[in-house]
This record gives sequence, C-alpha cells and structure tokens, in this order.
Amino acid sequence: MERRHFLSPTKEGAETLGWMLARGVLAAALGIVCIIEVGFDPAPIPQGWFLGWEAVLLLGLLGVHVAAMTLGKGGAGWIRGQWAEIAILLAAVVSLFAARSWSLAIIALLVIYILSQTYLSLAQLVIRFSLLFVGSFALLIFIGALLLMLPRATPPGNPITFLDALFTSTSAVCVTGLIVRDTATDFTRFGQTIIILLVQLGGLGIIIFGALLATMLSGSMSVKHASNIQEVVGTVEGGPGNVERLVRFIVIATLVVEAIAAALLFIGWSPELLPEGLTIGDRMYYGVFISISAFCNAGFSVFSDSLVGFRYHWTSHIVVGLLITLGGLGFPVLYNLWQVAAARLRVRFGRLTRRELHRQRLVRFNLHTKVVLATSLAVFLLGTAGIFLSQLAHREGMPTGEPQRAASPEPLSAGEIGRLTLDSSFMCIAGRTAGFNTMNMHELTMPSRYVLMMLMWVGGSPGGTAGGVKTTVLAVLLLTIVATLRNREETEVLGRSLPEALIRRAGALVMLGFVVISLVVLGLTITETGDFETQLFEAVSATATVGLSLGLTGDLSEPGRVIIMMAMFLGRVGPLALIGAVVFARAEASRYRYPSETMMLG
Repeated sequence: MERRHFLSPTKEGAETLGWMLARGVLAAALGIVCIIEVGFDPAPIPQGWFLGWEAVLLLGLLGVHVAAMTLGKGGAGWIRGQWAEIAILLAAVVSLFAARSWSLAIIALLVIYILSQTYLSLAQLVIRFSLLFVGSFALLIFIGALLLMLPRATPPGNPITFLDALFTSTSAVCVTGLIVRDTATDFTRFGQTIIILLVQLGGLGIIIFGALLATMLSGSMSVKHASNIQEVVGTVEGGPGNVERLVRFIVIATLVVEAIAAALLFIGWSPELLPEGLTIGDRMYYGVFISISAFCNAGFSVFSDSLVGFRYHWTSHIVVGLLITLGGLGFPVLYNLWQVAAARLRVRFGRLTRRELHRQRLVRFNLHTKVVLATSLAVFLLGTAGIFLSQLAHREGMPTGEPQRAASPEPLSAGEIGRLTLDSSFMCIAGRTAGFNTMNMHELTMPSRYVLMMLMWVGGSPGGTAGGVKTTVLAVLLLTIVATLRNREETEVLGRSLPEALIRRAGALVMLGFVVISLVVLGLTITETGDFETQLFEAVSATATVGLSLGLTGDLSEPGRVIIMMAMFLGRVGPLALIGAVVFARAEASRYRYPSETMMLG
C-alpha cells in the first residue's frame, strides 16, 4: 500500500497545505534575517537584533507545529510525519542560545528544508509542469542576483550593479560561464560561494533537490512528482519507484564524484602553478569550486585565465576533462551504466544468478545509453581531429583565414604533436558545453573556431547539465536522413524503430535552436560593434550554455547583456519548453484528424 504523506490530494492534505504555507512564510522571513546578518560586513544592525528576530521566528515555527497538532487533525500522526523538520527546528532553537557558532548552519538547513517542502506542495497545484520548470529557474536567477548584490559578495569599493548581478546569476544558474565580472577578482569568497551554489542548483535543478528531500525525509514520492522528474531527466524505465532511485542516485553520485575530483585536484595541483600565499583551506576551496563547475558544465573558474595556467597539467585533461564528460553524458546514462555495473558485480560475487539478472533486465544497456555513448564518441573524435588539423594547418603555413606564420622547416616533434593533441582534445571536450579553456582563445584559427561553434551547437546529452541541441537529437536527424535516402518508412537504429513523435520533436528542437541563434545574432549586430564572427561565436556560446568567449561579453552594452541573458535562459530551459509553457499552457490533445494530402518538398 502506498504511504500517504502531507502532499496527499485530500481534504486533510489541503488543510496540511495551509500549515505548510504558514511555515513557508516564517521560514522565508527567517532566511532573510540570516542573509542580512551574513551579507553585510560589518552588519548594519546590532547582533542582538538578529538574535531576537531569529528566536521569535523559530518559536513561531514551533508554535505552528503545536497548533497543527492541537487545532488540526494531525495529532500524534503529525509528529510522525514531520519528525525531521521538528528535530531540525529543536536543534536550531537549542543552538541559538547554546552554540551560536553552529546556529546559522542549522537554521540554513531548516530554511532550505521548509522552503523545499513548500515548493513541492505548491507544485502539486500546477497543472503543467513546464510552467513550474521555467518559473523555478527564473525565481532562482532573481534570488541569486539579489544575493550577489550584498556588500559582502564583492570587494570593498567595488559594488556590483543589478544588471551585472543578474547577468552573473543567469550565467551561473544556466551553467553557462559567460562573465561580465571576473569571478576570481571581482567577487569575494562569499560571492564566489553564492555563484558556485547557484551553479550546483542550476545544474541539477531545484526540482531534483526538492524531490530528494521529499523522498529521504518525508516518505515516498508522489506520482506527480515522479512524472515531473521524468520530464527533467528524460524517460525512466520502471515507473515512480525507479524514479525515486534515480533521484537518489543523481544527488549521491554527484556529491561523491565532485568530492573525489576535488580531492584529486587538491593533491595534484603543483604549488608553483597556484597563486602565491594560498593556505591549505584555499586550495581545498579552489578544488571544490572547479570540481562543481566542471561536473555541472558551467565553466566558472577561480582563476582569471580559466585553466590556461594548467594547460598541460594532468589534472586538467584527466580530472576536469572526465568531470565535464560525465556531466555531459546525462544522468539517465550514468544511472544505466551504474545499474549494469552493479548487477554484473553481484553476478561476479554470487549475489545474483544470471536467471534473476535476465528477468530483472538489470544487465541491459538501453537504447538511449547506446546512442548517447556512440554519438558522443563520434563527436569527440571528429571534433578533436577538426581542431587538430586546423591548428596544424596554421602552423604549417596553409591558408586558414588568419595571419600566416612561416612554415616550419622541420617536421613536428613527438612532444609538439602530443601538446597539440592535448589542446585539441580538451577544447573539444570543454567546447561542447563546459566553457573552460586551457589555451588562449585568440590562438585558435578561424577553422578551429568554426569547429568549436559546431561542437557548441551539438552540446551534450539530455537529462544532464549540458546545453546544445543534444547528441541524441543529432543522432535521430542523421538516422532519419539515412532512412530517407534508403526509402525506408521508419527511422531505425540498433534493431529498433523510432516513433514519429520523437523525430518531430528532434526537428522542432533543431529548428527552434537555429531561430534563437539567428535572433540573438541579429540583436547583437544591432546593439554591438565588432566583426560578425565574434558576435556569432558569442551567440552560439550563450544559446548552447557553453561559456567560451572571444572577448565580446565583457564589452557588451546594456541591451547586449539583456540579449545574452535571454539566450542563456532559453538555452537552459529549452525553447520548446518555454514556448510550450507560455503559448500552449492550456493545449489539449486533439480528438480529431484532418484528411491527409501530400505536397512537394523539392
């Protein structure tokens, strides 16, 4: 029997929703008080004021629980259903007076928990999930901009304007990495922490975190939540129960991978490559920041030159490159790989028979995984080869559209070939979606920049942190072209036929992507000066949420910054989701069909 919890769509659930909203308002007020306390240095109000208001609001939350148990119909059942929140609340009250140094952390956990629960409760009232999805990103961007405007987020005497804060927040939440303020120098450690938290929330999605809290602390996930998660990460086999396991896997795997990568960066970075005077805590913080930014495919860096200082260091090509790749594959693929690996290990150690394994279908790589892995490998090899040959042609003095160097009188040495291969492979990996660069962007030839634009347009895979039209869309369109040339009625891949609705969606995504890029380029040609190639590169980078730049972003006018912000937002939420949410919010499935008639295509 399915466990009923506070989100149940009953009269009792509606009554509980009222208590949840009351707690949400108090938690939001408590969060504002804490933000004012930590966002100003020194605080404009005496510490006693903060202590008093925090005590009042915490006691108010406690009073809501008492009222819900006595005035409502919860009783003892209320305590059982809200034990986690009540435990955190009591810990916050005690720490406020007994351990002030820990109180802010516990209060922050309490505020996040209550607001997440409130968010999920309100999500039950939303008819179309696309509206919730788009609105969540917009709300997070606005909150992030306000946080970045706190005086403690920027160095003294260098405040940030609202437009710059909004641009930075949009770039972080949309995991793009384009910046109008240098992350390393124009933000304090507090400001950088806000940015990387926005990256983490934007990369995984508020809905994923909210669903995790709902499942881990408040019982099972509702059917509607499971359906919403499926829209975020793509189709998941096995129903709502498997969606719950996927959510747990996403968050736990993300934190574990990022922690391991941060440790490797901390250990592997050579002291001579880092800024002078760094403490052990600074190195740990830098490792965590780069790890989160790389896995979320964001491209934000605590180094002003991105990763140019680590151009041929193994941490860039192995640790950062692997993080970008894993984040770009998408969580459904990683989950399927984990399922297969875990199942085979159980068979290996006698924990599961092969018959049981076949019946549970755990060992099977699904079609999505196979297509993503094959397409990603093909794009990587072709992209690396394209950049390698373009850079090699420039070195040898062949026409590349750039000022020519004198042809090298001697053939390339093994070391030069190795360095060129490393440059090409990393730029191919990062250029698809991450935005890190290990070589100066102006070292790239015109053909290399064209290859990068094509890679940015393709992007990563669905259900992850990557942007672009996605590898699966590219694969579906190429397979459809092959089927058309072969006069086949259906698009086929690996012994399976693809549904027509999937092919239509792929075509719509590509067409809308071209339309968005064209409109962004048109807007930039009107508002900005400079050559067309730079504007096109910036437009593709923003729309594909990559973050690579040829130097235009920092010099954008205010209208140009608004255009790029809109491009990043569209690239993250997807033009199809945005148009579907705004224009067709009340659309229903058609109950009739028109007579068919053919026409010429060319």
